[in-house]
Amino acid sequence: MWGRIAALVILLVAVVVQPASAAPERPDWVPCGVGAECAKIAVPLDWDRPDGPKITLAFNRHRADPAHRKGVLFMAPGVGFDFLLTDVRAGVFAMFPGLLRDFDLIGVDLRGGGVHPFTGRLPAPVRSDAVDCGLPVHDPGVTVFPRSAVEVDALVRHNRAYEASCAGPLPGHLDTVTQAKDLDAVRAALDEERASFFFYGYAGPGQAYARLFPQRVRAMAMDSPLDHSVPVVVRAAEYASTVEHEFTRFVAWCRRSVNCVLHGQDVAAVYDALLRAADRHPVRLDLPPEPGRPQPQQTTVAVRGDDLAFLTEQLLEIGDLTLPGGGMGWADLATAIQQARSGTSPVFAFVYRYSWGFRDLWNPMRAGMCEDYPASPADLLAARPLVAGLAPHTRGASQAWDALSGCVGRRTPGTNPPRPAIVRDAPPILIVGAEGNPWSPYGNVARVSAQIRGSVLLKYAGDAHIAFLSSPCVAGRIEAYLDDLQLPARGTVCPAIPTP
Repeated sequence: MWGRIAALVILLVAVVVQPASAAPERPDWVPCGVGAECAKIAVPLDWDRPDGPKITLAFNRHRADPAHRKGVLFMAPGVGFDFLLTDVRAGVFAMFPGLLRDFDLIGVDLRGGGVHPFTGRLPAPVRSDAVDCGLPVHDPGVTVFPRSAVEVDALVRHNRAYEASCAGPLPGHLDTVTQAKDLDAVRAALDEERASFFFYGYAGPGQAYARLFPQRVRAMAMDSPLDHSVPVVVRAAEYASTVEHEFTRFVAWCRRSVNCVLHGQDVAAVYDALLRAADRHPVRLDLPPEPGRPQPQQTTVAVRGDDLAFLTEQLLEIGDLTLPGGGMGWADLATAIQQARSGTSPVFAFVYRYSWGFRDLWNPMRAGMCEDYPASPADLLAARPLVAGLAPHTRGASQAWDALSGCVGRRTPGTNPPRPAIVRDAPPILIVGAEGNPWSPYGNVARVSAQIRGSVLLKYAGDAHIAFLSSPCVAGRIEAYLDDLQLPARGTVCPAIPTP
């Protein structure tokens, strides 16, 4: 169950870019996983210096049925995720039998390393070069919602100390444009003239790839992509409003469902009181072991209301998705609130571990976000009162705020700051967005679609971090498009699945 929580915890003109290399490196395949084969290639650390230092990029493939093969299909969430597909017969991939049959499925361990979004870090004989940092990404003693110049200075000092603790040359070379060029290097190494792509979650490399390499795209689906066209202050406001709206939907669910442990109570008032109490007397969280790391003695953190608001947002992201073992984002949030009223919460502790406390995920994700969404102290000060007014219960906590507050003061420059990424010459692209999605608000997804000429926007009318995981309707339309190039009609809406 908690591995899924970890998961569900992503340019103004069209440019034709030549293939990554005139003589691409060919992969030397070795067996890995269940029926898979793994390989690695060397790619430039800096694509603007193709003859400069190189890094390792790892990937693997599951071969299609030769009698039905239509090409290769890349499966890629985004920076922070190791997507080596060690067993495609189980889990999410079983939802797409046609894709399993008809395509060589390509999973890439994106530069910077990371974790597999469904199972944690996977055993494999190859790895991409990874980001490792000596300090934790978050210090509970430093608020991410500074209310004074002193608190802003403390946040900047922490961010710079954390940044300085990250070893190796990768920081500064983890933006989505760089990731897209890496994917094209893998395509070239596979000797495929065109490829299909399925991006979800972060999905940032998808839009960048379609802009840079439109002639290389056979088909591309993006579920819940992140928009890169608006300033970070506007982005923080949009996300704050969406998280607050999702919180009101959670409260309404508790009002009507006996599956909410707070059923019959004034949930909003209970939650507000919890955050105020935690500001005075922090909630103790005994964190579970960190996946894939040597285990120290029990790690305990004391969190105040601002941190609880962020952990709340993490559970709201999961929305109405039912998890293995019977858990659900909303149900677990209600349990976490109930637990925290007594001064501790195992549920919030798990969420902390699988977000801020999950270094293999958060280190590359934070570095990549800061290159795509750089922020200044002035941005922070402008956004703070705005998000507070938009989100009286959740305080403005969101993934956008985590990036804004976590990137303030960093010395590594933002290599890919927000701007539209107009795509003109690609084949039709399928864009999917959920009505209730704190990770990628629906307006955010609609803007992505508007920047891609000829794209089709498919809406899921429910609450979901990634729509296809909650909706068989969405999953079926994605498969029909990627497999047979059958796009849904414009304006198609997949109905919400009632939440028990």
